[in-house]
Amino acid sequence: MPKTYKAKDLLSKFVNWFNQLGKDFPSINRTGGSQDFFSKLMNRISS
Repeated sequence: MPKTYKAKDLLSKFVNWFNQLGKDFPSINRTGGSQDFFSKLMNRISS
């Protein structure tokens, strides 16, 4: 196996392991359905 594939595989294993440690929090609903500043900014950047 080439080294780049092995490195990516180790990274994905680490990320998956780290993800299992966390808790899922419920989504936040703002009054009026408006988005927070960070969400608005990221939506503008991604469009």
